[in-house]
Amino acid sequence: MVSYTESPLLSSLRGRVPGIPSEARHALCDQLEIGMRELYTHLPQKMSAFGIDPIAQLRALRASREGNFTRRMLRIINGLKDRHTTLRMPPPWSALVAYVPFVIERVYHDDLPHYVVTKQLFGYDEIPVGATVTHWNGTPIHLHINALARETQGSNWAAALRLAMANLTIRPLAYVLMPGEDWVTINYVDPDGTARAVSTPWRFYSTAAGAQSHGSVKAGDVPAAALTVGLDEQTLLSNKFRSIAQKPPEKAREALTTDGILRYGVVHTPSGRSGYMRIFSFEVPDPGAFLKKLAGILENLPQDRLVIDLRGNPGGQIPAGQGLIRMLTAKPLTPAPIAFRATPTTLGLAAAPAFQEWRRSLELQSATSNVWAQAFPIAPYYDDVPPYRFPGKVAIIIDALCYSTTDFFSADFADNEIGPIIGIDASTGAGGANVWPWSVLVNYTRFLGISGPEPLPSGFDLNISMRRAYRTGASAGLPIEDLGIRAQILHKQTMRDLLEDNVDLIACAVASLA
Repeated sequence: MVSYTESPLLSSLRGRVPGIPSEARHALCDQLEIGMRELYTHLPQKMSAFGIDPIAQLRALRASREGNFTRRMLRIINGLKDRHTTLRMPPPWSALVAYVPFVIERVYHDDLPHYVVTKQLFGYDEIPVGATVTHWNGTPIHLHINALARETQGSNWAAALRLAMANLTIRPLAYVLMPGEDWVTINYVDPDGTARAVSTPWRFYSTAAGAQSHGSVKAGDVPAAALTVGLDEQTLLSNKFRSIAQKPPEKAREALTTDGILRYGVVHTPSGRSGYMRIFSFEVPDPGAFLKKLAGILENLPQDRLVIDLRGNPGGQIPAGQGLIRMLTAKPLTPAPIAFRATPTTLGLAAAPAFQEWRRSLELQSATSNVWAQAFPIAPYYDDVPPYRFPGKVAIIIDALCYSTTDFFSADFADNEIGPIIGIDASTGAGGANVWPWSVLVNYTRFLGISGPEPLPSGFDLNISMRRAYRTGASAGLPIEDLGIRAQILHKQTMRDLLEDNVDLIACAVASLA
């Protein structure tokens, strides 16, 4: 592992990147307006919930001669509070992550939040693990985090706070602007009670490539996987950076097996033993193969109790998440369905065989005046799902970084009454959509011969929420977007959770199955 002192200073990048030519600014505004007007499935909900009009904002930005174009553009996109619909910066920003070399997490003591250094990046050791941070650049740490939360794309306060914590010391510059300061001064109390202060500069790390789009595809050759994605790419990139920068723990609390995006095994708690599986992502190349692998793992865990830990899971392939739900119970299930917004462009898209279920309701829009088409599941529950069904009780653990496919999974888990939901936050991240890359849209509309978007200029890229998801069961018809799935049992993380491999959190989850 490289030393953090080998990473270049972020300050060395200031003033080195040229501005965007006016022609490119105009083209970018024009294309994003098309995306908002014709394709963005959440537009009516976002305009109502947050009192915004992104189309008017884009037109005003196009006509403006003021500076700070990129900052103002990001403010419009971030104002949607939608981690699916994200503008990705051109090189060099698309491959860079800004960081200060430690991770701060929230812990509760006597019902009050404290902010603790829990991990050191690239060998940094000046602030010890377990130190309690009190101030960030002279501002009380909780006030700084609250201010940062208001600038995030979190659509509810739980999501905004959790994103602020995630972005506090790690910021993928593909999606967010450079920090305003060149260094930070941290005041903290070390584990022996001594108050100290230390200053450290922001540095940057260059990844091999920025967060990858699902779709540089040829016209007429759109892979099915490009159309079934539910993913928060910024959190995925942050998670990948942390896996590179953090030193692996020397000893896990339990004899758990780590295998790529999975960690699983048997845990022992005061309530007895249980199977445990942590799923860090549903971003897999083959959902069918992934589900087959999960079935093999589940068959070899205790069959009476199972805890599935989804914290920090940014999503991925929707069929992978919903297929796992099918393996957790033998009873009949109703999956969360999705729908296009009814516009001339989505009607044109419905000519494709892949969207024939949505076509009739889109054709009838002029008669029904419905804002959205009928909603249908993205894939039948039994497609590529192994026959295994878990026979025992199941609980899941969530936080507000659980997003998109993980929201779908959590919604299906709750609405089909499979088991208890334990949260370290009040709800999931509230990402209720199927997201498409801009390149897929360009190629699909060209192949179908309908008017649609054009490639974005100057190396920019965009993902956009295309089909919104709905709850079922007792919550039938409610959108997942902005609301998320609420925890039934709220667990306030303890110091033992942060420093001893989630010992109290896992005990809480297993106790819920007693």
